[in-house]
Amino acid sequence: MMNKINFDNQQLFIHAFEHAGIGMAIVSVNGKIVKVNQSLCDIMGYQESEFLQLSVDDIVPSDDAEIDEYIVQLLTEGKKSSFEIERRYIHKNQYYIWTLMSTTLVRDEQGTPLFYISQVQDISDRKYTEEKLRESEERYHRLVEESPDGVIILKGEKCIFINSTGLEILGLQHKEQIIGRSIYDFIVYQDHERFKSRELDKISIGSFEIRFLRSDGMGMNVELKTIPTIYENAPAVHMMMRDITERKKTQELMINSERLKIAGQLAAGIAHEVRNPLTAIKGFFHMMEKDSKQNKLYFDVIQSEIIRMETILNELLLLAKPQETKFAKKNIEAIINHVLTLLETQTKHNKIQIIKRIEPDLPLIDCDENKLKQVFINFFKNAIEAMTQGGMIHTYVSQKTPDWIMIKINDQGTGIPNHLLDRIGEPFFTTKETGTGLGIMICKNIIEEHKGSIVIESSANGTNIEILLPISK
Repeated sequence: MMNKINFDNQQLFIHAFEHAGIGMAIVSVNGKIVKVNQSLCDIMGYQESEFLQLSVDDIVPSDDAEIDEYIVQLLTEGKKSSFEIERRYIHKNQYYIWTLMSTTLVRDEQGTPLFYISQVQDISDRKYTEEKLRESEERYHRLVEESPDGVIILKGEKCIFINSTGLEILGLQHKEQIIGRSIYDFIVYQDHERFKSRELDKISIGSFEIRFLRSDGMGMNVELKTIPTIYENAPAVHMMMRDITERKKTQELMINSERLKIAGQLAAGIAHEVRNPLTAIKGFFHMMEKDSKQNKLYFDVIQSEIIRMETILNELLLLAKPQETKFAKKNIEAIINHVLTLLETQTKHNKIQIIKRIEPDLPLIDCDENKLKQVFINFFKNAIEAMTQGGMIHTYVSQKTPDWIMIKINDQGTGIPNHLLDRIGEPFFTTKETGTGLGIMICKNIIEEHKGSIVIESSANGTNIEILLPISK
């Protein structure tokens, strides 16, 4: 085969071959290295005389043997005239070199394969840089994916990446549910302008709060930090998010607790200041009542109002120093009936009819009877005050499950606006002109103390209160 390769007739080619700036080799069709230039010797670390003792198999990793077979097949069958590929070679010192290799099969006039001419360019530095970049990106992705904070990467307003924590925060199951969508699909509409006003793609922005929407439609408070970055070779925004809904609730509870503490202190002071002269008035009133039997109706009215003032003062003192709860097995029907009897005069005066439906033979409940009466008096009085034009209050008492008694109170009042409904029960928040906002809060505390629950629903047609209390075991 060698006598067919006549280099003497190709002096120009030989000169270019030997002085080329990239490695070049001539390889026989059986894989024997026939000729190499100095550039290839420098790349591979061999002397020319050493090189000519080798075949291609000696400098190619065994893992890449199938690649060589594929290249030879393509060139031999004429499917390609040349072939270029990034591939590894083994340096004389037994480490890998990455190269860009291009090879061409030379044939004679009859088309018989003569030899291969290969060009080899060392790209190890470039591959090393790419590998380091790839490793860096993998570390970045791993750190981001395992971050305890949610991470979203934005291009413009579109989400192009989200980690597992981000999915969990937003209540999503799969990344496909957010990738490619606008971030504004997940931000409460009222906060869109606040989010747009931030120049997220220009500067890093420290913590700021935005309300996000979960997949179930529930709103939540999220703390965001953003950093301009490059993602997939394009400008992007790295956004870190943390759900602070529970933290906000805790802060609100602390504030409400402090307000309640202050209310208790004020209530105690007011109650004691008023109670002392009230005691004196009550004593002298009894003395006057003994001395005069005339105008008994007036005395009865005065006495009734004094008793009412004492009741109000006792309620104020409950805020300052809650009394010990005394539980006993009681009949809920008897408690409701007693409360309705107490309110009978007020309902008649306000042209209100109470429609009562109570299941017979209801099981007993463990409760503090006086505190439950306080709850029902409060809710019935609220219903009466909301029905300025009169109407009907429906009361239903039934056994909802083997473990629970349900009490429903439906009025036909003006209702509570939706945007205020969530705040009902906060200390000092009230929809009444003269209210304190303490009544419902105290009622909720009493029901929670009884291991029960309250649900309040309201519309323009009235308010519905549903109370659940556990059945005595």
